[in-house]
Amino acid sequence: MALALSSVLALGILAGCAGSDTPAETPAETPAETPAEGETEEPAGEAEVVLRYGDVNPDGHVLLDSAEFFAEKVAELTNGEVKIEIYPSGQLGDDNEVYQALQMGAVDLYRGNSASLTDFGSMEVTALALPYIFRDREHFWAVASGDLGQSILDNISETGSRMKGLFYMDEGARNFFTTDAPVTKIEDLANLKIRVQNSALMLDTISALGANPTPIDYAELYTSLQTGVVDGAENPPASYYSNKFYEVAPYYVLDGHTYAPSVVLASEITWNRLSPEHQEAITEAGKLTEAYNKEAIEAADQKAYEDLEAAGVEITTLEDAEKWSAAMDSVYEKHGASFLELIEEVKAVK
Repeated sequence: MALALSSVLALGILAGCAGSDTPAETPAETPAETPAEGETEEPAGEAEVVLRYGDVNPDGHVLLDSAEFFAEKVAELTNGEVKIEIYPSGQLGDDNEVYQALQMGAVDLYRGNSASLTDFGSMEVTALALPYIFRDREHFWAVASGDLGQSILDNISETGSRMKGLFYMDEGARNFFTTDAPVTKIEDLANLKIRVQNSALMLDTISALGANPTPIDYAELYTSLQTGVVDGAENPPASYYSNKFYEVAPYYVLDGHTYAPSVVLASEITWNRLSPEHQEAITEAGKLTEAYNKEAIEAADQKAYEDLEAAGVEITTLEDAEKWSAAMDSVYEKHGASFLELIEEVKAVK
């Protein structure tokens, strides 16, 4: 269950963010001699700095596998001086709660999403969540791995967000899934209650498609689908499968309405307390993790589709894709107006 922001603050996470001159303390609930589940042990010696990393997805998800890889590389590159403890399944809170905690220095690292960041300032990264801005996965990585992608990451801290963008991760194109009937046409979404992230961009995207957007905490989504609080939601295939949403919503349509990339964020307070050597190591580990994630997500998507078909999920495609794209004009007018030049730069990347 996600912790309230006040509970997160009470955990004393700042103890794990000591500067280069002061050894970090291990949080009380995770003694050093008993590593927490998902925690990566340092190669040598006792860690001087312990950083807490959060994600809303469960263990076994490709994004958690990528986080484990990141933690391992950080430990290797710092000779065990920096240890990253991973907290899956929303243990540190939902997106908005943890973004606030990052700003206050109460959480160190978080796997955020460009869509859910839209309400935290006019960051360029939020433009990457606009519907259909990316042609496909190759287009996304061409942007993310180039100078434009780095400039967008740098802009996160330049806006005064008190967060630093470290690197990107790919969680796949987001598609709708529903409880009672398959979706093949835009009319099939009419008046359905669709769970979305609590983001103005996502709320407006769902509304533009004729459905009723319903913000619900991710940890409550399975039960909400099961009890009829919502009629559907949207997730990339690996997340849809690993969270077992197919058990209660067995219809999945490949509409790809957004390719909102993940971005791993650091609290600016935490980052400024790290030594330059540790900052450099974490940055290098992030680049290595991007390469790992790029391959891992392709395999995870393929396996998810195979497993979903084996589980009896009905996977459909759109009969009227052009109508879905056309419906996004109002979304671009409202949410893309501040990023017109950036949008063109992104679309121009080959």
